[in-house]
Amino acid sequence: MSDPTAPLAGIDGASVGVLAAARDGGEVVTADGDDPASGDIRGEVLASADPDRALTPASNTKLVTAALALDELGPAYTFETRVAGRGSVRDDRLDGDLVLRGSGAPDLTREDLTDLAEAVAEEASAVAGDLLLDGSRFAGGRYAPGWTVGDRRHAYGAPSSALALSGNTVEVRASDPDESGEFRVSVAPDSPEIAVETDLGAAEGDDAAFEVFTDPDTGAVRVEGSLPAGADRTERAPVVRPERHCGLVFRDALEAAGVTVEGEVRAAESGETPAREAFSRAVESAPVADLLRAMNVPSDNFVAEQLARTVAAERDGEGSWERWESLATDFLGDCGAVACRLRDGSGLSRYNLVTARGMVGLLARADDAPWADAFFDSLPAPGEGTLSSRLDGVDGLRAKTGTVTGTSALSGVVRREEESDVFFSAVYGGLTVEADEARRRQDEFVRGLLK
Repeated sequence: MSDPTAPLAGIDGASVGVLAAARDGGEVVTADGDDPASGDIRGEVLASADPDRALTPASNTKLVTAALALDELGPAYTFETRVAGRGSVRDDRLDGDLVLRGSGAPDLTREDLTDLAEAVAEEASAVAGDLLLDGSRFAGGRYAPGWTVGDRRHAYGAPSSALALSGNTVEVRASDPDESGEFRVSVAPDSPEIAVETDLGAAEGDDAAFEVFTDPDTGAVRVEGSLPAGADRTERAPVVRPERHCGLVFRDALEAAGVTVEGEVRAAESGETPAREAFSRAVESAPVADLLRAMNVPSDNFVAEQLARTVAAERDGEGSWERWESLATDFLGDCGAVACRLRDGSGLSRYNLVTARGMVGLLARADDAPWADAFFDSLPAPGEGTLSSRLDGVDGLRAKTGTVTGTSALSGVVRREEESDVFFSAVYGGLTVEADEARRRQDEFVRGLLK
């Protein structure tokens, strides 16, 4: 890749040129190897340039998360969110505590909490004790190493927790001014945990500048800027204390179902001796195969972190970032990466490092796995998600993008009708040009695979 205009060796017309003052790595391998599952890729190497250079993968990290989720959990695995009444029920009253326990479901909704609340109402109309929130399946905090404070301000950097509602975000809507001239701002799902601070005015002409973010220190949702008259804008913002927010929304759902909680809403303590269960009900998430599609097509960071920590919890009993790093790094090493490090499941961590050879090895290994269809079906095709405006007309392509400041990555497969399929990975790091230029060169390279 030293010449920005020369084709990659062995592929006529496909160029993955080095960008100005950039570091890069790339490799293309056919899918007809002898034993791709071993991590030793034996298919023909069509092109290769610095394939062992360790670079930041950005959201290409999600390829590792998807493979490990399918390998460890399986495509049909579902998450369970459970409510249990501890103690005994007498005269329609639970003499004890109510426990809401999360297992890391990425897609828990307010409607799910309503279903759980109505199930509780079938057992009792009053809870004498507390509403306890059990998010103990995940350990080690809510943010992975290498995330910035700026990430935590926005919905794409929502925290990870075992008990999580609506992706640990809230929907913030600003609409037409009321009689006083102030824009109306609403939050859903709302709870006393969400404080909203508004500094929003009317815009003149095209001067609108609307921004929604969360203060990572105070947890307050800030709505700032200006909007034109008649505007109706909706954005999402992360929730800093997600377990308590979820618990408070559940308490409201209980009240709406006719159940009164007489005690507090609080975190369950690890040393508490549980009373026997008088009843228990649960809701389930979508299966992992569907969750992977929801993760990879739009490149959803929250779903990725929930899956990564669940893999760690299932494998080692501890849903921590440290255990995930060990599992993911070993897995990518087995796929042929001579140098790699994965500190999170989404690719937001600036500490992550992969090699193009390792990513191609992962794709080949996935193609030989029993869950191959679920893996590749989860990736966007041209016109979908992060490929919505890229590589139009390239049939047989499934690929994952990756973008953080200074990095652009694209890895995937091209299924060719008359020749062997090819796996490819092109990763740029240290970019000093616009990301659009990196993407243009990557797209040119992929189109060259068809020539």
